[in-house]
Amino acid sequence: MEEFSAEEVIQGIEAGLFTRVVHGMMGIMNAIGTAWVGFITVLISCDIIGRVAFNSPIIGVPEIVKVSIVAIAWMQMAHTLKVGGHLRSEIILDRLGSRKKAFVNLLAYGMGAFIFAMVVYSGWPNMIESWRVGEFEGDLPVRVPTYPVRTILILGAALTSIQFILFLGQTLRILLNPAGKGKE
Repeated sequence: MEEFSAEEVIQGIEAGLFTRVVHGMMGIMNAIGTAWVGFITVLISCDIIGRVAFNSPIIGVPEIVKVSIVAIAWMQMAHTLKVGGHLRSEIILDRLGSRKKAFVNLLAYGMGAFIFAMVVYSGWPNMIESWRVGEFEGDLPVRVPTYPVRTILILGAALTSIQFILFLGQTLRILLNPAGKGKE
């Protein structure tokens, strides 16, 4: 049996098919979330025009928007993490050397992976139950299904956890490199 160093394993994961598939899913979800924002913007605008000009709002807009905001956030969460779009204070990190910075990042990425994995773990039974009972938000005449949103939440949290794990691998490679340098 051939043995591989931890660095070789990490590099293989980062360059492999798995990472490309995961990043592709993140990109698709981000694009759908962006289009969804556009749709919601048009829907709200039409609702406002209907209210003001015709005294006739579009029925169900508040319910649709309420459910959509959650879905959009989770559709874009992992991709935003991947591209470094989340807010991050680096006041302390900027004062650390590269190895110390890598240790702090290692801790942060590990905690992020764990927290989002726990979101998946704790939300999975609720998602399954919502599909089983056909969970909806709102009252008649407009009832918006929430089970797809629960699924999006689980998928978004899983992809976010995976991205944290990929960052963790990248950081481990930096720490395992004798020079303390690596591809960042």
